[in-house]
Formats: sequence, structure tokens, C-alpha cells
Amino acid sequence: MIAYVDHPDGGPVADKEGLGKVVEEPRLFLSALVFSEAPELLEKAVNTWARVGDQRLAEAIYVYILQLQRGLLDERHLLLRIAELFADMDYVDVLALQRVLMLGIGKTTCDLGAAIFVENPRLSLYGRPYRIPPNNVIAASAKAPLYLVVNKGTRKIIDLDTMCVVPYSPSGRPEDLHPLQALSQAGFAIATRGEPRCLIEDVAVDGGAVAPRGLAKLLALRPCS
Repeated sequence: MIAYVDHPDGGPVADKEGLGKVVEEPRLFLSALVFSEAPELLEKAVNTWARVGDQRLAEAIYVYILQLQRGLLDERHLLLRIAELFADMDYVDVLALQRVLMLGIGKTTCDLGAAIFVENPRLSLYGRPYRIPPNNVIAASAKAPLYLVVNKGTRKIIDLDTMCVVPYSPSGRPEDLHPLQALSQAGFAIATRGEPRCLIEDVAVDGGAVAPRGLAKLLALRPCS
């Protein structure tokens, strides 16, 4: 399995032919958890992003990925370029960004040192976002309550749930926090690369994973203890 589409019309994706079909369908592409690099699908993914999001951003990121692939840009400067563009990103753009990065270089921004936090719209005040930023913000969107934040920690958590677009609650109430936000605050770095040791439910351990139940079952992940 090289991807998993967390969508009623999705499910496990076994090969690059299947992943290519997912990439062409925006509703599946933006719901896909991509686990491996597939540079041959990069241009197709960028075209899908440009169809549903900001074409200028999609094309700019495409150029930066090509520069990195050719040794003209390193990962640190790629992240800086993303930060420079972040103010113009909307919800669709950050979802597409992470999938395009994974296909192109086998990493998301989490693996480059920065997570994307998205204010959870279900927790908005009277239907309006709080727009209270989290700590350690590198860049913020001017279009939506989206934040690029420093991602570091002494322990690692594998994100098999959000592709490094983490629902964020500014309320701070434990019951409102997505597990990845809570774990980030507890000193875990979020990663989208690596083999998970177990499924984090009640106990968090280094190398554990946060994943939807369907995917956890497919991967035969046992609860961490």
C-alpha cells in the first residue's frame, strides 16, 4: 500500500497506477494519505492543485521542488520559500501542498521542520474563527486561519491522519485538542515519514502513530502501551 484515501469513495491504494488515478480526482487527491515518493506523478498533482487552488502557488512550489531535485536548492531554503508564499495560501492550497511535496520529495513540511495548523472550524466562536495563533508561528495565511509553525521535539509521532495539516483549537481545552496538537504541545515532533511502532490511543510513545481506525486496522497497528 503506497497511499490511503480517507474518503467514502477511497480506501487503500496499492500501486502507482492507482495513485495516478487518485491524483487526477481532486476530492480523492485532497483526502489522500500518501506514504511514498512518486516524482513521475508530480506534474499531474501540480495540475490538479492548479485546477482547484491557486495556480500561481502551485506553479511556484513545482519550480522549487524541481530546483531541490536538481541540487539547486536545499530543504532549508525550500521551507523558507514555502513560508514566503504562505500568506497567500487557503485551505485547498495547504492540503495540496503537502501531497505535492510527498510525491515530489517524499516529505511534507513536517519533515522539513514546520507543521501546518488549521483552526478547527467546528470550534469557531459563533461561526467565526478565533484567529488566535498557536505558539512558534513562522508564517500565517492572510486568507484563512492557517499557521506554519515550528515542528520540533525530543520524541517523534507519526502522522497517518492529517498529512501534516493539523486541526488546531485555540481554546486550549483538552477535549477540543486534536491528538496531534496535544502531542505537539507535549514535546513530540510530528513526522510523516517512518515506520510506526504502534497506534497511540491512551498512551503516547516515541514512534507511535495517530491514524484513522480503518487505516490502523489495515496496517495491523496495535495500541501503544
